[in-house]
Amino acid sequence: MIPIEDISPPPFSSRIIIPSEELELLSLSIKENGLLIPVSVKSSGNGMYQIISGERRRRAAILAGLTYLPCLLMQLTDEECRIINIADNLHRRELHFLEAAEAIELLRNYMSIEQISDVLCIPEGLILSRIRLLSLPDNIKWKIISGSLSESTANALCRITDENRQNAIVDIMISSGLSFREALEVTSMQNKKTVFVAHYKDYTVFENTIEHAVETMTASGIKANCRKAVNNTQIVYTVTIDKMV
Repeated sequence: MIPIEDISPPPFSSRIIIPSEELELLSLSIKENGLLIPVSVKSSGNGMYQIISGERRRRAAILAGLTYLPCLLMQLTDEECRIINIADNLHRRELHFLEAAEAIELLRNYMSIEQISDVLCIPEGLILSRIRLLSLPDNIKWKIISGSLSESTANALCRITDENRQNAIVDIMISSGLSFREALEVTSMQNKKTVFVAHYKDYTVFENTIEHAVETMTASGIKANCRKAVNNTQIVYTVTIDKMV
């Protein structure tokens, strides 16, 4: 049992995001049942200790008002502590995949991809895939986290080299609830629209687009028709679409 005030957070941690509600729930459990799983620590000298594994439990214990923590005192190097911390967190379901990517990248300072795969029991392909996610701009990463977007979406964004388009796709997905493919199509249409404005001055191109849209609706079973009226200064299109029940 070590005084909680003598225990400091790890100098490195693969887990950056710990929601406050998660800490509060764990704190209530600790108040009711005590801290059931000890935290792992190492001596940092002068009677002080440093967390190896269990930073979330330490924070929740502080909220619960504990003054002492049950600890496992371990004799490890900084490298071994980092590996244990990362391995412990990587197999937790609540660790965000971008946090996992950052953690894996830290391990590359000590070992090869093959060694990381062996130590963490994670396929090399997944390791390389997650490292690739770190190439995304920081603002995109935070949008992915705040918007709860999937890892497959993040991987798909890596294949797009235009940062402006990456931002547009993520913004559309978050604001409209569209899938990645749907958001990609929307941005593609927006790009095409820009090209039309820049290069086409003949309005017949747009007339054909209107008529084609009505034909497409009719072919798909939607009752629609289009009337065209021409006067000295204008061409007026009236499109009528029956409401679908």
